[in-house]
Amino acid sequence: MTSLPATILNSIKSLVGLSISVTSPETELKAREYLASVRKELKAFKASVVEIKKPFKKEIDDIDAASKPWIEQLQKKDEETERAILAYLRKVREETEKANAKALEKFEKKVDKAAAKSIETGAPMPLVIPPSLASAPAKTVSIEGAKQTVVKHKKWRVSGNQFQNDPSLLNSAVAHELGLPIPAQYFTLDTATVGKVVRAGGTIPGIEIYEEESLSQRAI
Repeated sequence: MTSLPATILNSIKSLVGLSISVTSPETELKAREYLASVRKELKAFKASVVEIKKPFKKEIDDIDAASKPWIEQLQKKDEETERAILAYLRKVREETEKANAKALEKFEKKVDKAAAKSIETGAPMPLVIPPSLASAPAKTVSIEGAKQTVVKHKKWRVSGNQFQNDPSLLNSAVAHELGLPIPAQYFTLDTATVGKVVRAGGTIPGIEIYEEESLSQRAI
């Protein structure tokens, strides 16, 4: 792990090691002084970290820029190959199910025919050998250095095609207009707009407005 210069850590270590208890006017003043020091040191520390990283920023940006298209190409190949494998497996499963269903249907007809003939003639019913059913593709396949398993995940999408690519564009009002019966509680509250209205002195039905104290600080 990379170590930070001791010059920017010494004052911070002394601050984080202190324990503060506010029980009197005197300790309140001490706590205020401590809070001011913490805020000052935090600001200075963040600035120092930025300065430490500056000499390497271009190299970091260059590496990220050079690697990005290759990462994107690999991710694309990953997705394309996975889709192709899963599509093939679905096709094989469907064909296997159809073939097995057909074989079982044929077997049942043979059994029914043999039973009817046995009743008609009074002879013992002959043994009808059931068919050998094909196996579905294995869920787990071992390859060199890895095991790949087909797993199922529950996903969701908006009914219809209009908002499947970007469901965040859908709101309660639009859903109602389109006849989508999505309950209102599943739509996210626009907290940014709510905050803007409240700070401007407005009110919103169903929103409780209250005051919370904090200590603002500015240099003097």
